[in-house]
Order: sequence, then C-alpha cells, then structure tokens
Amino acid sequence: MNPSELPAVLYVDDDALNLRVFDANFGQRFRIFRSSSPSEALTLLEQRKGEIGVILSDQRMPGMTGVELLERARTIAPDAKRMLVTAYADMQAVIDAVNRGQVTRYFVKPWDRTELQAALDDALKIARLELRIREVEGRMMKSERLATLGQVTAGIAHELMGPVGYLSQNVASLQRDLGSVIQYVSRHLQDDPDPGVAETVEDLPALIRDLAEGAEHLRQVALGLRAQARGEDLEATADVAEVVSFAVKLARAEVRERARLTSNGEPVRVAFGPVKLCQVLLNLIVNAAQAMGSTGRAGRIELRWTARADDVVLTVADNGCGIPMELQERVFQPMFTTKPVGVGTGLGLSICRELVAQFGGSLRLSSTPGEGTEIEITLRRALLP
Repeated sequence: MNPSELPAVLYVDDDALNLRVFDANFGQRFRIFRSSSPSEALTLLEQRKGEIGVILSDQRMPGMTGVELLERARTIAPDAKRMLVTAYADMQAVIDAVNRGQVTRYFVKPWDRTELQAALDDALKIARLELRIREVEGRMMKSERLATLGQVTAGIAHELMGPVGYLSQNVASLQRDLGSVIQYVSRHLQDDPDPGVAETVEDLPALIRDLAEGAEHLRQVALGLRAQARGEDLEATADVAEVVSFAVKLARAEVRERARLTSNGEPVRVAFGPVKLCQVLLNLIVNAAQAMGSTGRAGRIELRWTARADDVVLTVADNGCGIPMELQERVFQPMFTTKPVGVGTGLGLSICRELVAQFGGSLRLSSTPGEGTEIEITLRRALLP
C-alpha cells in the first residue's frame, strides 16, 4: 500500500507546543494530521474521513471538550478509532465516555511515549485490516454483480439473435421480390393511374432499405452484446470515429428526449478493442444523459477527440447538473452511485476507468456543480502496420 494511502492519525490539541511535541515523537512513524481546535478538526475530518484511522484529542479545549468532539466524530467517521488525552481531574468524564463507546482508549497526562506508540500502532493495524476487508468485499460484490450482468447480457443477445435472423432473411426476400412487384404494378398504373398507389410504389424501395439497415443494426447490437458478455474483442485496435458512431446509435433512445448529442473528430486508430471502447463510451453517454435532470436548459452532450503524436484525447462533455466536489473521486468507487435505486448499478465509471487502464490509458473527470461535467480519456495511438 502506498504510504500516502495508509490510515492517518488526527491529533487535536489547542496547545501549539503539544502539537509540536506529538509531531516530533511520532511524525516519522505515522502519517499525521494536526488540528488546534475542535471545529477545525471536524472540518478536516469531513474532508479526509476516508484517510483517518485514529482520532486522538485532548480533553480540555475552548468551546468543546475532547469527549464532545469524539462523540461528534463518531457520527462523521464511525470506523475511526477514538482516543483521549486527559488529566486526573477529568477522569469521571473519561469513564463515562468509555462506557458510552465514544472512546476506545484514554491516556493520562503526561502520556508515556512507548504506551501511546503501541496503542496507535495497534489501532492503525486494525484500521488497515478493516480497509482491506472493505476492499475485498467491494471486489467480491463487484465480481458478483458483473457476473450477473454478463449472464443477463448474454441472455439478451441470445434472445435478439433469433428474431433478428428472421427479420434479416425476410427483408432480403422482400428486396428480391419487390422489383417484379413494382414492375407489375407500374404497368397497370399506366392504364389506370392512381396518385396514392404511385407514391407508395415510389417509396417502397427506400422503406425496404431502411428495414434492411435496421435489421443489420440490430444484428450488430446483438453481436456486440454477446462479445461484451464473453469479454471478447476480436480486434486489438479501433477506429475512434467508427466506434463513436456506433455508440451514438446505441444510446439514441436514452438520449433522444434529454439532450442533443454531437460528435467531432477525424478518423484515427487507438490501441483499444472496439467492443470495450464502445462499452466505455456508451456508459459515459448514458451517464451524461441521466445527469440532465431538471437543469431547466436544453441538454447537450458532445463527443470530441484530438490525435496527438503518441496518443488520442477523447472527451465526453455535458451541460448537466454536475458532480459535487466531495463526490468527484467517490463516483469511481465500485458500487457507489448517486442515482436512485433501480437506475444505476454503481459500476459504470469504475468499469470505464479499469478498462481504460488495462489498455495503458487514463481517465480524468472534471465537473462544476450546476454547469456540467467533462470526462477526458487518453488512449495510446495504434501503431501503423
């Protein structure tokens, strides 16, 4: 685990000398956040609660006691271990705090360095174990959810292939037989003109072509779903323009009533399988469409890409509701979603980042609440044959 990701100690004391002494004794051993007031500590805890494994506070401070601070801290960061430094005169308050579960350990002034270090070591070990357990649970839940999604996707692809096959065959037969039918009707129209029938005969070839294109589009959707469910990508590179065009077609139903979807960029190949690239783009387009909500303005989603010497930068931008600053990193965590129950799985952005990383790329999010979101994907350019 990277040292910057290890659980930290938050030490709270209104005495600047005590803060310096604590840092001098433990700064080389632990990652430490220091705070000189309870209000400052609570603000810091709100911002960094995922990083803090132990909260150690002095009891006597202006405006709020250590016990009161730790009681409030338990609501903000319930997994963090809470410890108190106190004088003998405050022992009754400490005993009450221990009994109510607000404090797990206490130390009487002046604290013993060896005793306090051992307690912090033990608490941080527990915090690291709990963090790993949560990570394993998250991966297990994600794997289980992905397996279920894969089974459902494979089932949908299987069910689509049959009707699509019938549709394609019948359309082909219709195209083959239509010519003779039109010739026959046209001869009769010369003797018995009918403007309505003549217009229909003129429109029939275009209508059949539309049916054929629709059937082929459905077949490609079914094949893409099947390949995605199996984790297949028959090609190692993809033309960004082609994949964007296909993803836009797939997302059309989700986007149509919510936003205007545009794309802009030149043909360029990237070292990324087309099925997986389509999966990433489709996730991002649908997320953008669902972010339109009640903004009160016309929705806009733009896909644009620029080729550079060694890579391609592909951006999906929207003018939706945006993402609050405190959630902008959490949206990439598996199972985390801001959408209502039944709307989101909490896996889309997590999967997107993982897929991009697997192909040596990167994914970056920037968002302004109330204005919109941009997700920038950087992918390696495919080597020319």
